[in-house]
Amino acid sequence: MIETTRTPQERAGAPSGLGSLFGGPDDTPALVTVSSGPYIEQLPVGGASVGEIRRRFRDRLDLDPHSQAVLDGQNVGDDVSVRPGQALMFTRRAGEKGASSWTSSRS
Repeated sequence: MIETTRTPQERAGAPSGLGSLFGGPDDTPALVTVSSGPYIEQLPVGGASVGEIRRRFRDRLDLDPHSQAVLDGQNVGDDVSVRPGQALMFTRRAGEKGASSWTSSRS
C-alpha cells in the first residue's frame, strides 16, 4: 500500500472542507481553558476580559454572576485580560452560599 501525506489545507479544514470554525486556515485559535463546576471547555477567547467571558458564556457554563474568577490559581477581577493557554475557573468558595442570610438572621 502506498501512503501519501496530506497537504496543509486538507489537514486544517473540517470534513466538509469549509475550514476552521473560528478562523481562517492560517489562524490558530487563541484557546483558553474555562471551567465552572462540572463544566470545562477549551474556548477561543484569548485576549478577552474575564467579565466579557463571564457574560458571553454565563448560560452555557451555568455561571453564577457572583462567582469568583480564578486565573491560573490567582483571584482576579472582571477587568483582567486572559491570554491564550491560560486556565480560567469560576468558583464559589465553600461555605459561602447562604452565609450572609445566616448572619443577618442571627442579629
